[in-house]
Amino acid sequence: MEAHRIEPDAIAPRVDWEAFYRSYRKPGYVPGFEIVNKLGGGMFGLVFKARKESIGKDYAIKFLKVDDDCVRDAVLREIDNVEFFAQIDHPNLVSIEDKGSVDGIPYLVMSYAGEDTLQKRLQQGPLGREEALRIFVQAARGVQALHEHSLVHFDLKPANIFLKGDVARVGDYGLSKLVSASRNSLSFGRGTPYYMAPEMLQRRGDARSDIYSLGILLFECLYGDVPFRGDSEWEVLRKHETAQPEFPATADAIDRDVVRRCLAKRPEDRFASVGELLRALQAPVALGDSVVIRAARPAAASGNHGDLAAAVADRAPALPPDLPPAGPAVDLGMPTLPPEPGGVLSLFVRIVFLGLSATTWLVLLPLRAIITFVGGGAAWLVRLPFRILGLAARLIGLLVVLGLVVLVFVVLMNLLAAA
Repeated sequence: MEAHRIEPDAIAPRVDWEAFYRSYRKPGYVPGFEIVNKLGGGMFGLVFKARKESIGKDYAIKFLKVDDDCVRDAVLREIDNVEFFAQIDHPNLVSIEDKGSVDGIPYLVMSYAGEDTLQKRLQQGPLGREEALRIFVQAARGVQALHEHSLVHFDLKPANIFLKGDVARVGDYGLSKLVSASRNSLSFGRGTPYYMAPEMLQRRGDARSDIYSLGILLFECLYGDVPFRGDSEWEVLRKHETAQPEFPATADAIDRDVVRRCLAKRPEDRFASVGELLRALQAPVALGDSVVIRAARPAAASGNHGDLAAAVADRAPALPPDLPPAGPAVDLGMPTLPPEPGGVLSLFVRIVFLGLSATTWLVLLPLRAIITFVGGGAAWLVRLPFRILGLAARLIGLLVVLGLVVLVFVVLMNLLAAA
């Protein structure tokens, strides 16, 4: 797909949203695409479903809505940095396919990951722990792929986790940096301050800021709501700086420990990487891993979670490092073998099938004998003429030999008599 490169020194045309709304439905308004319908909108702009005219494939196009002219010019100059994000190919990321601008509006073309998001799924009701962990682990692995390329998302939230079937993909990465210079960057839009790491208020952040946001996502997936709420954005942000999360009484002890470490106020106290976070959950860290997530273990009434975790670890039997702990596993979409059936019902089924096999063998036994006898008799009849011919040839040979012997004897007798 051919990209439309924006020259840094070029004079950017003014934004014309009126022309956009008049013409965006027309085929070819975005070269090579036909816009089908609107998918949503947010802090960074408007998202539309579009169809590639040449092959009929669906994509998502995001038009960046930056009202500040100075900031928009900076975005146009920096949009080439999206090329670094476009190089990443991971099943848990919404891939970036192209970029360009139309009527002065910069846009990105992304793979179509469906219209369902984690935000919509959470609005339908609480998730079961198995589903919550399946979605979270996939989203975390997408973020891990970004970090492995030295890229940071900086805007993780449920609206940016796209769900299509059983697959979760992280989207809208590479966009927050484009508008980080905006004077309105602290007017985060609906929902964003609930997932922001404390250091982001000082405009500082790195990969550990994403780990903080992942901790908020994990909390919301497991318990149905974010840990910090308030009457204003600044109250929520202040709680990120000072408050500790409050867990439901039924929360699993290990889950509490993982969330608390993700939400540590100091970045250096958090997990050093997404892989370390996933290993703490005993979840697959990469494609092909076969580690399983332990089923939920109720937390004790003690308020000291560190002592509880240590006590649980002390009581647990030692296992080799390559074996997961005992307990039911949560299905994360990894291929597994079906369990071996057991119990009274299984024994009854086996006896029934054994009886059917024996009955079938007994019924077919006479038929097999007849087939064997008939087959053998037919073969004997086929061989009989050849056996007769063989005997006749032998008899003729004997008669010829006998005749020769008699002839020689007669000749010898005649010769003796003549002498």
